[in-house]
Amino acid sequence: MFSSPTQRANRRKLLVFAGTFLALAVIGLLYSYSRPAIYRAGARVQINPGAVQVEAAVSTGGTQGTNVPRSLLNELQVLTSRPLVKAVLEKMSDTQRDTASRMGADPIAALQAGLQATVAEGTDVVEVSSRGPDAAFAAMLVNELVVAYTGQLNDAYAKTSGSSFTQISDEVAKLTQKVQSQRRQIEDFRLRNNIVSFEREENEVLGRVKGQTEALNKAQEKLAIAEGKLRAMTESAAAGRPFALSVRPNATLENLEQRASQAREELSELSRGYTPAYMAMDPRARAIRNRLAELDRQIVNQRQSSGQVAQSDQSSALADARDEVNAARDTVARMAQQASGNRGVLQQFAARFNEFRTLRDELAPLESLLRDATQRKARLEAGEATRRPLVRVVESAFAPREPWQPQYTRDAAIVLGGAFLLALLAMWVVELFNRVDAPPTWVVSQPSPYPLPYPGNPNYGLGYDPRQDNVAALAHRMPLAVEYDGRATMLPPVIQPRELLQEELAGIMTNASPTVLLFAHLLLRGVSPEEAVALHGSDVNMAARILHVASGHEGDGSRVAARDIPLDSALHEVIVNTFKTTPAGDAQPLLGDANAKPVALNDLTTELLYAAHDAGVDQPAEVTPDALRYTYVAFLARQGIRMADLARAVGQMSAAQAAIYSAMAPAGKRLGLDQVERLMPAVRQAA
Repeated sequence: MFSSPTQRANRRKLLVFAGTFLALAVIGLLYSYSRPAIYRAGARVQINPGAVQVEAAVSTGGTQGTNVPRSLLNELQVLTSRPLVKAVLEKMSDTQRDTASRMGADPIAALQAGLQATVAEGTDVVEVSSRGPDAAFAAMLVNELVVAYTGQLNDAYAKTSGSSFTQISDEVAKLTQKVQSQRRQIEDFRLRNNIVSFEREENEVLGRVKGQTEALNKAQEKLAIAEGKLRAMTESAAAGRPFALSVRPNATLENLEQRASQAREELSELSRGYTPAYMAMDPRARAIRNRLAELDRQIVNQRQSSGQVAQSDQSSALADARDEVNAARDTVARMAQQASGNRGVLQQFAARFNEFRTLRDELAPLESLLRDATQRKARLEAGEATRRPLVRVVESAFAPREPWQPQYTRDAAIVLGGAFLLALLAMWVVELFNRVDAPPTWVVSQPSPYPLPYPGNPNYGLGYDPRQDNVAALAHRMPLAVEYDGRATMLPPVIQPRELLQEELAGIMTNASPTVLLFAHLLLRGVSPEEAVALHGSDVNMAARILHVASGHEGDGSRVAARDIPLDSALHEVIVNTFKTTPAGDAQPLLGDANAKPVALNDLTTELLYAAHDAGVDQPAEVTPDALRYTYVAFLARQGIRMADLARAVGQMSAAQAAIYSAMAPAGKRLGLDQVERLMPAVRQAA
């Protein structure tokens, strides 16, 4: 069964698409499903790395230990480090180590490459994951890694904490020894130099010197007072004026006055509580009045005796003043001599005291350091629980059931989609290089104005009716210009018959009568309808296996030169079946009736239409003798035959016809007549 060029192109497209799609899909799916499965196991762990003691300077001098938290990001690096993975691998069983050894030359690096630790944002929860070809091994590795990390973190804290405690204890011991040694040195220096304390006044030498200085100042002050008093008394005595003596205190008089004042207070107190009549009868009140009267009398007597003593002493007061001045002068001289003698001792003691203070100042920083170290040690002991690290497993790792990568279903869908697109691309590329140029586009500028037979072909019984609006009518328009590849060429009017499909030709020849069948075979060898009607038995040369076509005229009036057509086996068989014998040089027409008369071309055209109708050809009215011959000439032209050889096979052509057939030729080298296939597939099938 022969197909049209469109069907062949569609079959080629289907084969290219299906072949490319299947090849790419098979290769892609094989590659996708041949990749080993990678499993991912993960665990969630809450990590508190603890804190460390860090020394910080304080404003009062010295340092102070503070707790600084450890960095969680640093712990993540430790969690996936090579030493930890190596420690886990060494604790595995022989079977598990064999599984790890199959991962490569360096199994530790392979395991480390599959590990990952990430922190959940805003928390101290770490997700530890492991990727590998063995699901159970990946889960076991994560769990063992967490256990090993917990042990290592506790060991590191124990070492760090013990080292810190030992260090601070050593520091306290050394500082204590230095402070004690410095204190002994200061105490020895103090005892050797008789230094009591850091207060200058509390030391014996300084106190003695200070006392002498104060005594000298007081003696000088008394001397000045005594000299002034003596000078005043001397001047008063020289002028004959009495001078006031200093009143000596009288203890008896003062005692009497004090007792009298107390008695008056008691009497006044009684008068506020009792009436005068009662007080006159009260023995206590009378006793107080009597005592008060006696005290007043004694006070008067004592004051009189004191005045007499003062008058008698004015004469001796001047002598006492002179003695007082002389005694003050002696005291000042003696104290001044003592002060000058102690000046050297004072200078030596001041130098030693300054040295003592320097030693004490040197001791102060050591004592401050010792105090700070002692406090740090106490805080270190008290805050051990707050610095201790904590690792708590929130979720343990378990062996996954599905692989993490690759995702076979998704990758298979991607492979099939990519294969589909690449198959479409391959089909487009193949069709790009196998594209057949479309026939020229005919531009009808003036149709025939009458439905009559074509003037140049009086035997052609089909005319053009401009009122018909169908494909058959449009095929018979008479163009004045042809447009091909965008170029318009003015050509004489020419009829463009319908090009039939191979299936249509096979159906027509199957349903044709013997005469019409021979007529169709002749048309499909390039013989024109007029030439076929004019053929006789003498034109058939069975010995030379040729069919001689005499010169004549085409339907359009053009002259056609004589030519010989090869007599193939199919045509020979049809001629023999038509004549029931082999024609040999007689004048009987090849296309004759029972009376050996030639059949009219109009009758042959009509019977050809019958055969087309019976074959189920669409638009059978378009199946004309010119359509069959046009189909054959187009068959040769599409094979790339040279136009000269085409004219030698089918006869001379007009310029318009040559332009049409030339447009059908594919690109490439032109072929000779003996290089092309001259027998159509439908004719070969009918034979």
